[in-house]
Amino acid sequence: PGARHPLSKQLARSGDLAKMGGGNAQKSAMARKKAQEKAAAANKGSQLKQNAAAQSIQCKVCMATFICTTAEVKLKEHADNKHPKHDFYQCFPHLKA
Repeated sequence: PGARHPLSKQLARSGDLAKMGGGNAQKSAMARKKAQEKAAAANKGSQLKQNAAAQSIQCKVCMATFICTTAEVKLKEHADNKHPKHDFYQCFPHLKA
């Protein structure tokens, strides 16, 4: 037969081999559990507060808010579609150069 570890026969006789455990399935399960715990710790709070704080651009006509990274093109689109009677700079006076 193939070469075996010298203690494997002794461990098998004593029943300790069954107690050892630790196959790939167990390693995978432990890694999955650890990753879930780490993800849960990282996502403790909601991001709603950060999202609300980022709404820093406001249309002065309808008071609609936009996230701070909104492109000027999108703001112009808003002004043209929602407020055709108003000038773009009436909606967003802070963008006046």
